[in-house]
Amino acid sequence: MRTGTTLWTALAGLALGAGLARAQGAPIQTQEINTPGVVAELTECRRSEGVLNMRIRFRNTSSETVSFYPIDGRNYDSYYVVAAGKKYFVLRDSEKTPLAVAAGGGGSVYASLPKGGTFLWWAKYPAPPADVKKITYVTPLGAPFENVPVSDQ
Repeated sequence: MRTGTTLWTALAGLALGAGLARAQGAPIQTQEINTPGVVAELTECRRSEGVLNMRIRFRNTSSETVSFYPIDGRNYDSYYVVAAGKKYFVLRDSEKTPLAVAAGGGGSVYASLPKGGTFLWWAKYPAPPADVKKITYVTPLGAPFENVPVSDQ
């Protein structure tokens, strides 16, 4: 009976580990960006109540501190979603402030990542129609993320 209990414990541990990985934002896709030593991990593409939530975790894979500007000169519209032949740009509030990582007074977002460090980019977009199951996510930092599955919650 001990073998059965050990097997059950191991399987439960694997399921728990997989659940924790998803909860911590296991990447949907990962790719290099144009900043040496940094990779972009797309961790969320979720449609909810007419809004598409996107998250990218930028990770420093080099042995030194790496710095870059995810946003430079308030270029939020250079991050967009393409679905069903249409572009979707970052949503803005009533004061025209992007619903995304906030820029500083100069209109930029600066990320300085120590070895192994991360920076979380997030933005909200108008959701594409419910029949759209995959999107392309374009950023100014590298190649687009293509065939990204959309989760509905």
